[in-house]
Amino acid sequence: MKTHNPENERIKRKYFAFLKEAKRQSEPTVDAAAKALNRFETYSRYRDFKAFHYEQAVAFKNNLADQRGQSGERLSKATLHATLNQLKRFFQWLAMQPGYKSRIQYTEADYFNLSEK
Repeated sequence: MKTHNPENERIKRKYFAFLKEAKRQSEPTVDAAAKALNRFETYSRYRDFKAFHYEQAVAFKNNLADQRGQSGERLSKATLHATLNQLKRFFQWLAMQPGYKSRIQYTEADYFNLSEK
């Protein structure tokens, strides 16, 4: 079974440097982004980010809502919101990067939004 994708690892490293140096985010914030990306990659079986499609975001969001935490209960709304928000920011950033601009639309990241209810 695949445990990582080299292309994804390179772009994630670039994103984490962007968060830390350009956006001046703290280490826990960068770790939260890494955890959210790991959840998404595990779900997508480490598929290349260049193959991202908005339907993946919808399916992941539904899958995440059904997941259970360590206590055995469903993940809290705060956890869902934080994870999906990190993914949304990553894919918006990714849509502006060379090699990804023509493959990922900036607005596709909006599919990571939770319902307002």
